[in-house]
Parts: sequence; structure tokens; C-alpha cells
Amino acid sequence: MAAGLAVTVGALLSVAGFVVPSPAVAAGPALTDPVGDVINRETNDKLQSIPTDIVAVTVDSGAEGIILAFKTQEAADPATSTNWASPNTFVSWQIDSNADGKVDNLIRYSLDRDTAGRIVGDLTHWAGPGQPAKHCDVQATFNPTTGYTLTVAPDCMGNPAAISYRVQLTYDTNPGGTKPPLAFDVVPDQGLAGPVPITVPTAPAAAPPAPAPSAENPAPSAQNPAPQAGAPTPAVPGAKTTPTSAAKAPKPGAKPPAPAPTRGGASTAPKPATPSAAPVTEGSGELAATGPSSARWLGAFGGALLLLGGLGLMTPAAHRQTI
Repeated sequence: MAAGLAVTVGALLSVAGFVVPSPAVAAGPALTDPVGDVINRETNDKLQSIPTDIVAVTVDSGAEGIILAFKTQEAADPATSTNWASPNTFVSWQIDSNADGKVDNLIRYSLDRDTAGRIVGDLTHWAGPGQPAKHCDVQATFNPTTGYTLTVAPDCMGNPAAISYRVQLTYDTNPGGTKPPLAFDVVPDQGLAGPVPITVPTAPAAAPPAPAPSAENPAPSAQNPAPQAGAPTPAVPGAKTTPTSAAKAPKPGAKPPAPAPTRGGASTAPKPATPSAAPVTEGSGELAATGPSSARWLGAFGGALLLLGGLGLMTPAAHRQTI
């Protein structure tokens, strides 16, 4: 059950996109060429030259770009070979990058005539009639295992979806001679090979650089941490701030009512309440005692008489007669 669960989880992650496969590399099958087909470039006669005899050609593409390579029966290192030091020794790639059956890219691989031992590559691209040719420097290398290699940026060829090609090697067999025979081999022998699909992964867009720290935008630190998403930006002393609709200042509360004026210029401070008198509030329904003290005594005496009269009425008649 545990193994089955692991397989199921792995499948779900792959479908969800969490397991990202490595970028695919489009590669055409290696194109082989029969040995012993080298000719004299001047006379078209057969010529024995093992370093000139191309045996395999490959066209690959990937993150590095479009990779063109070929191998010969016996590979001579251009950086140290006297034959490659001759201006008559060079490689020419002829490429159709717009599927019209015509060569619109010419790439040359040779030894730099100004810097000893340096291999160089140069591409000329014709976008169309009436348009100026585009020139690009191309990375050129040599390896005894992979042979003679060119790595081309796709935009130098107009970002092709596929290419067709032909490669040829011209080799000076006797650099010191007055008129040395030039060995020549071409693959394929007729027309163009391909088309070979070109697939170059697209790099993700780079994130914009963070703004440089300034007085208005200081760098985050322990005393000045970076603001959280959605948090208001702290005010900078001396900086002008402009209110926005996203963060408005709260409205002030309603003002408390002004105290009612007192009569006769009395102090507005409230008097302390006495134990015998309950506080009187506005709208409570109670009446405040007002008037001189004599009137209050008469009222109290009259209330006592009424109280005695009431008690008398509540007493039974027999008791009243006795009384």
C-alpha cells in the first residue's frame, strides 16, 4: 500500500506541474557520409585526404542555441595545424532558415588570421530582398571527440523553427606549395539536408531591479523592516505626504454638547451631592425643592396632620370611642 501511495502521489505531482522535466533538445539524426569521396577542388578529380574526409554531421538545438558540428576521418586541431593556418583552409555552412529552398545564411569557420591559434566563426544572414545583410560573431570550437563545432544564437538566423543545411570543407594539403591542391568534401553531395526542427527553451523574464535606497525609500534593516504587503507606508520625517483613497484619515467624532449656562454667574463646577438629597438629572421627572425654609416647615406640618387623619380613619370605630 505504501508503494502504491507513493506512485500515486508522484503521478499527481507530475500532472500538477510540480515535477518539471529537463528542457527538450531537438536533434536531427547524424548524417553520415561515405569515406573516400574527397575531390580536388580545381579539377574535381578524386583526391586522397583523410583530414578532409567528412564522415558525420549533426545539427542540435537547446538552451545554448543552434549547434552545428561535423567530424572527419582524421581531425586536425586548427589551433596547431599548419594546414589550418593557410587562408585556403576553411569550413562553410550554407543554411536555409525560412523553408524557401534557398540559402539565406552563410557561416564560415576558420582560423583567425590576426591572432595565432584562435578559431573564429562568422555568420551572414539575409532576411529578404532589399534588406541589409546581418552579421553575427559565432562561437567556434574544436574537440577531438565531437569535431568542429559552431554554436549559433537563433536570433542571428531570424529564430527559425527548422533549418536545412549543407556543409563543405576546403583543405590546403600543401601550405608551402606555389599552387597546392585544395582538397574538398561536401555533405550532402546534392541539395540540402533536413529540415531539422529547432527548439530553444525561452528563458523567464527577469524581475525588475529593486529601487536603490534613498531618504524616501531606505534599505530594510532591523530598525527599518520592509513593509508587509497591504500595510500602510510609514511616514518619513520631513517628507510631504498626500492622502489617497486607499488610506483615509478617520473622521473626528461629534463634538460634545456645550454645558448649559448657569444663572447669576454661578460657577460651572458641579456641587457635591449631599447624603439626604438625591441627584436631579434633566428629564428624570423629579421636582427640585425651592422656596424659603418657613414654607417648607408649614408643608411638613400639614403633611403630618393628614397622616394622623388617615390613621384615624383606619382605626376601628370601637377603638375610636374608647379613645
